Parts: sequence; C-alpha cells; structure tokens
Amino acid sequence: MSYKFPYFEDRPHVPVAIEYKGERVRFIPLLDSGADHSVLSRSDAMRIGLDWTKGKTILLSNADDSNFRAKQFSLNVDIEGHKFRAKFCFADNKIASMPLLGRKDVFKEFKITIDERSKEVTLKSHSYEKK
Repeated sequence: MSYKFPYFEDRPHVPVAIEYKGERVRFIPLLDSGADHSVLSRSDAMRIGLDWTKGKTILLSNADDSNFRAKQFSLNVDIEGHKFRAKFCFADNKIASMPLLGRKDVFKEFKITIDERSKEVTLKSHSYEKK
C-alpha cells in the first residue's frame, strides 16, 4: 500500500494515530529523517493517558548536541491503516514543542519519498512489497 500526504504548514508532516487502552489520539508530527527517535511532549503523553512514572527514562541529544531526558513508551501506531508498534519518547513541553516522527521503528515500516517540488510525502508499506 502507498499513502500520499500533502505538506502541512509547508513541511513534511504525516498524520499518525496512537492507540492506547482502546482510545485513539491523533497527531500530525514532522517527518524528520535526522531524528533518531519520535518525540512528543509531556502534555501529549497525558492526552494519550500514559502514566509518566512507568516510562523508561532515556537521555536524548538535540541537533545542537545539547542533551535532555525523556520518557520512552512502546505504543501501537496507525498510519492510514498500517498498524505497528513503535517507541515514542515524551519530553517536557518546552523541549518537545514540535512533534517529531523519527527514524527508529517508523522508517523500517515504509519506503519514504519526500517530494519537495510537489510538496508531498509518500509512504509505501514494506509489508505489501513483492519479494
């Protein structure tokens, strides 16, 4: 299956639903090939209903080499019907002001094309490719 998404606010954002305890919470994070991890804010963790104390504390680095702590959770993700598990990190709101969809656990699910000229992102699911 192949999914096309127009840019949102002139950037390559992809709509994502996180499923947790029977609820679906939608986000439109920036698709960031330079980010190792998917990062959302602490308030996003609260929207999903996560127990902050149960997340695994990890240390992440920004592009400027500054470090910050985040809580990591393994969650059920749905992108246009393509469902998979992925680790998401949640950081204090000031640090994670822009939701990011990073490489780990996400990019292995799709062949990704960012077409800057057409201002669209195409995700082609690897699970539907012919071998």
